[in-house]
Amino acid sequence: MGLISMVASAAAVAEEVPNPNDVIYIEEHWELTVGGPEIDRCAPQVSLVMSPTGGMEALHFVFLLNHSTSPTFVAGGLQMQCWNGDELIYTANSNKTDLLSYDNETVSWVQKLSIRDNRVCFDVDDGVSSTWGNFGNGDGLIMWTGYNMERLNDYRPAVSIGESGITFAGNRVSSLVLKKLVWKTADGTSNELVAPIDIDTDIDP
Repeated sequence: MGLISMVASAAAVAEEVPNPNDVIYIEEHWELTVGGPEIDRCAPQVSLVMSPTGGMEALHFVFLLNHSTSPTFVAGGLQMQCWNGDELIYTANSNKTDLLSYDNETVSWVQKLSIRDNRVCFDVDDGVSSTWGNFGNGDGLIMWTGYNMERLNDYRPAVSIGESGITFAGNRVSSLVLKKLVWKTADGTSNELVAPIDIDTDIDP
């Protein structure tokens, strides 16, 4: 089974399409444009979801920007979380701990799911920002899970789009956009979909 078929609209729908190859690697390219952050309120706060299982009921990952929530709330920085349904399994924190503080700052990064030795890995790489500089690529934002999985064909970008967003101070964000999807199959074939989908950010005063 193939990975995705998306209609050209902000309400893009993902469907499986015939494909004899197993998907073993997926990239989501994201871009956040901050309007006017508020350091005293730790605003805005952003949460991104990526699931290899096609939903939130089983294994999925959360990437938090400008805050962490486990074991307690901490303002600023970057945190990754691994969940199995409603159960938090473990977390990983970047060594970047500053708060968003620059007007009109653009933050870009790549979220990756991959199968390595039949284990699921979640990784954030190629991060670029004014607040945190370059992030990912070895600064703690990687999770090697103990979950065995042979393929990522159940992944749905609609889950990422529907479950991700600004969790606090949406008025402090100009845009949150899924810019591009890249996926690779076991036979070495690489596929790319340019999909600039803007997530509604005006959800919190």
